[in-house]
Amino acid sequence: MRKLRSVLVGTALAGALAAGIAAAPAQAATATTASAASTASVVQAQYAKHWFSGSSGYGRGESRGERSTYKGSWYYANGRYYFDLEAWDHDRDRQNTYVDFSYHDNRGWHTKRFATGGHSRWTFSYSTRGGFDGFRTHIGEGTSRDFDWGTYYRHSF
Repeated sequence: MRKLRSVLVGTALAGALAAGIAAAPAQAATATTASAASTASVVQAQYAKHWFSGSSGYGRGESRGERSTYKGSWYYANGRYYFDLEAWDHDRDRQNTYVDFSYHDNRGWHTKRFATGGHSRWTFSYSTRGGFDGFRTHIGEGTSRDFDWGTYYRHSF
């Protein structure tokens, strides 16, 4: 997919450059404007955001409205995957909400755990150089020995 994207961008730029050189000066200005617009559309498509979300399970005595939730987005740009993750703990029971973000690369699976007692937001990124090829997220709420875990959100590239 990355090779195809590189070939398409290279072809578009080469075609725009050739059209600009071969055209008359007035037409070259028009071709340059058109090539800038086509390059901008390729870049804009490359930065398309993708969304994911989930909620925790709930223990005894808790309603669905008291579950913890998270929402996130990711996009790919310049050889990196960028993530924006936000979590809310809705029940205010002095237990933390934990979001596990696990990612896969050439060395296997790695997990980062984020915690909040109310509402928090985290932003981070990963390079594709190490073979980053997928991630999964998981949210739980409770004490350190008892989490009400929700289901996994999984994504592969």
